[in-house]
Amino acid sequence: KIVIDSLKKGKNVLVEKPLSINDEELNQIIDLLLNQKSKYLLVGFNRRFSAHSESIKNALGDSGPVNIIANMNAGEIPLDHWVNDFEEGGGRIIGEACHLIDLCVFFTGSLVNSVCFNAFGNKPALNVDSGSILLKFQNGSNASINYFANGARNYSKERIEVYSQKKTWVIDNFRTTTGYGDANFKNLKTKQDKGHKNQLKLFLKQITSGGSPLINYKEIINVTKASIGSIESLKERKWVKIN
Repeated sequence: KIVIDSLKKGKNVLVEKPLSINDEELNQIIDLLLNQKSKYLLVGFNRRFSAHSESIKNALGDSGPVNIIANMNAGEIPLDHWVNDFEEGGGRIIGEACHLIDLCVFFTGSLVNSVCFNAFGNKPALNVDSGSILLKFQNGSNASINYFANGARNYSKERIEVYSQKKTWVIDNFRTTTGYGDANFKNLKTKQDKGHKNQLKLFLKQITSGGSPLINYKEIINVTKASIGSIESLKERKWVKIN
């Protein structure tokens, strides 16, 4: 509602993920975007703006299809937390795993074609907080996103592995990035950098100087549809096509 009201008022919008938690909200936003040519909408998919993500993207170049494994050791939150309220927060898959779906879109350079979600437990609720999301991309890339709430707190929260042309790159908790089989890649070690600062810096520059959206609207919409589609996959127990 806040995004919709802000766009109706002609505001530039930077909204934390997710963009929306259901198709009805998303369709309203899409309709507004089509009629708001002069303003910007950006979702807080900050991971793609991290120096660690950018280093891998540069190393990939135009490499064609890639394979990705993305792990989120999310940790537990109380069942009565607003994020777990499916009507208010949309659940942690729609509300948080979308981060990793966007990062996979960034690395593959392609939109999600279809999604399949296998949740943890014999009878998982729609707001389940653990499971594996399989993604097929339009360019032939594949990704597996493991979003788990039942892991050790002293293990890395996020680990991303990218495979392409006999090379592998690994991000560990957005503190280190290591390349394997890539003699030209310079390993990276920083304080934790999930891209928040760089995203905000670029957005502030954009709304004063103009230019193309920092994240293509087709990608933002596709990631949101894939997140919502993950829950549809859970309900229907099948692969879901993302239009």
